[in-house]
Amino acid sequence: MTGIDTELYPKAETRHSKKSSAFKNAQKALRDERISGITGAFLAMFIWGHLLAESSIIFGKETYNMVANFMEHTVPMAQPVLLVVTIAFFVHFIWASRKIPGKLRERKRMLELGQKLQQSNKGWQQDPKSDIKLRSHFETSLWITQVRTGMIVLAAGSFHLVLVTWNLFSDMGYVGQPLGYTADLTVSRMSSGLWILYSVLMASVVAHMAIGVYRLLVKWLADTWFVRNYAKAFFYLLFTFYIVLGTITIISASGAWEGLFS
Repeated sequence: MTGIDTELYPKAETRHSKKSSAFKNAQKALRDERISGITGAFLAMFIWGHLLAESSIIFGKETYNMVANFMEHTVPMAQPVLLVVTIAFFVHFIWASRKIPGKLRERKRMLELGQKLQQSNKGWQQDPKSDIKLRSHFETSLWITQVRTGMIVLAAGSFHLVLVTWNLFSDMGYVGQPLGYTADLTVSRMSSGLWILYSVLMASVVAHMAIGVYRLLVKWLADTWFVRNYAKAFFYLLFTFYIVLGTITIISASGAWEGLFS
């Protein structure tokens, strides 16, 4: 719509005008959603490939070393990918964090909501003959889990990025230490106790990634042939597959099932 020119309000703008604050706020919100969505989708696809590459340890140290050598030396893709992923990681956090409750009162309210949702099925007295079944809200529960896992991923993921960068671009202070990852280095770290941190990180990353993909599909494709039930099925598939794969990988990398399928 064009501006409204009246005697009382010369050149006044309607709330639907492109110059109105409402339109500018909506435009900014859409831009923020696109930035967080695009970076989130990129990081999700990276996680898919990264966990598959790391899972090569379950086929033995030789397979793991072959995959690492190919990605770090034969086709040196690990180094530039690490830089791009690091930038996308922090850009995604900055733009996605606007949805995280910032005030203490808001965080307490979110915690209270999460507790009520967990207790909902126990606390409500439902009529077994009724067609209406009260249950916890799936979307709200996912959002709360995504916020919580996002905080874990930010802390533990930042440590992981620093450690990987140290490995890929330096000898880590040891003369003769080759740049990059080897199976012996990975197993020694995991068996020394880092498997605990990486177990928490893996579970948080997989949950955050699966929820993020689900919400992206619902947000941008829910009104098409790709209905919500398809998105929910894809969410369960992603979460189950990568949780199982990540668990087996961590157990193998910690030395418990070294070369499980070798």
